[in-house]
Amino acid sequence: MSLKAIKWLLYYYTSLLFIGIIITICALLYDSIVLPINVSFTMVSLLGGIGTALIGSTIFYLRKLYKSCINNEMSNPISDEDKIRELGINAYYYLRPLFAIAFSILIHIALKSSVQIITVKETRLDDGFIYITMFVSFFAGFAAGDLITYIESNGFKWASKPFKD
Repeated sequence: MSLKAIKWLLYYYTSLLFIGIIITICALLYDSIVLPINVSFTMVSLLGGIGTALIGSTIFYLRKLYKSCINNEMSNPISDEDKIRELGINAYYYLRPLFAIAFSILIHIALKSSVQIITVKETRLDDGFIYITMFVSFFAGFAAGDLITYIESNGFKWASKPFKD
């Protein structure tokens, strides 16, 4: 990767880290913050999960990026093949935080649906729901690459299971 591309990635991840921290702090202090609009409990949980997923993802990939630089594993693209490889590396790094956000949303859906399945009537969730969503989302963001690999290798088995005899 070119030095300019590496600098942009460092700026991108540092910015996302601060955004994640701000979103997380706002979610943790949601009952103390006076907003001009009414924010639902579900929205706080969802945003808190997104914030912690961003924190987890940016910590993991910032570390991966600076270790690659320290170990001199990055090289300036010279040939067309190197430029195509750089494009793939850029996509890899720029899309991972978005994958982390997507996993956080799926975690929110899974946790909320698991509560809805076991209750007969509408239930009011407690603060613990926000915290568990944020906690699990952090690890989903941190391990987004491993989750993608796991889903790739097992997703078809899960999807086809209901249709088997």
